[in-house]
Amino acid sequence: MRMRSSNPVYKYGDFTNSGTDTATYSGVVIKTGILLAIIAGVAMYFGSTLDFTGDIGGAIFTIILAPIVAIIMVIMAHRNTQMAWAFSLIYAAAEGIFLGFISGLYAYLYGNDIVLTALVATFGVLSAMLFLYSSGVIRVGTTFRRFMMSALFGLIGASLFLFIFAIFGGLNTQIGYSLYVGIVLISVVVSSLFLLVDFDNVTKLVNAGASKDYEWSLSLGLVVTIVWLYIELLRLIAIIAGDR
Repeated sequence: MRMRSSNPVYKYGDFTNSGTDTATYSGVVIKTGILLAIIAGVAMYFGSTLDFTGDIGGAIFTIILAPIVAIIMVIMAHRNTQMAWAFSLIYAAAEGIFLGFISGLYAYLYGNDIVLTALVATFGVLSAMLFLYSSGVIRVGTTFRRFMMSALFGLIGASLFLFIFAIFGGLNTQIGYSLYVGIVLISVVVSSLFLLVDFDNVTKLVNAGASKDYEWSLSLGLVVTIVWLYIELLRLIAIIAGDR
C-alpha cells in the first residue's frame, strides 16, 4: 500500500510489513503518551530554571538551538523509520526545552493560568477532532488532504508576509494587529483540522499492517501537530487576555 501524507513525518513509500510485528492503535497511543510526557517533564523543568525578571542571556543559545534540533529530528525520523524511536525521543526533549521557554514567557506576561487554559483547550480540541473522525462526521479523503496542504502553504506565506511587515513596525498599526489576530485564528483552525489527517494516517497504516517501527513515526507526527495546536491556542488566549 502506498500513501502520500501531508504530514512530513510520514514517509512516502510502501508500508507493507514483511515481519510478524505490526503497528497497533494501542502502540501508537502509548508512544504518543511517552513523547508528550517527556515534552511536559522537560518543559516544566527548563521553564522553572528561567527568570524572566533577570538576565536570560545564558539560555538564549539553548532556546535557539532546541527548535532547530527538533526540526532535524523530525526530518531524520521521516527518512529512517527503524531509528524513528531515537529521533522521536530526542525531538521530545528538544521540543520540551522550547515549549518550556514559550510557556514560561507567556505565564510571566499573562499569568500562570494561561498555560493551564491552553493545555485544557488543546486536549479538548484533540478529543473533539477524534470524535469527529471516529464518528465519520468528517471524512479525510484526497480532496480534504489537498485542501489542507493548500491551507498550510497559504498560512506559511501569510506568516512570512506578517514577519516582514512586523520588521517595519507594521504590527503597531491597527491593520497589522488585525492581520496578526486573523493569522492566529486561522492557524488554530488549520492545526485542529490537521489532527484529522494524522488520525487518518494512523488508521491507514495500522490497517495496512505496517511494521511496528511505524508506531514511533505515527506518534511523532501526531505529537508535532498537538504541539503546533498548543502554541497557536496559547497565542490566541494571550490575545484574548490582552484585550480585556
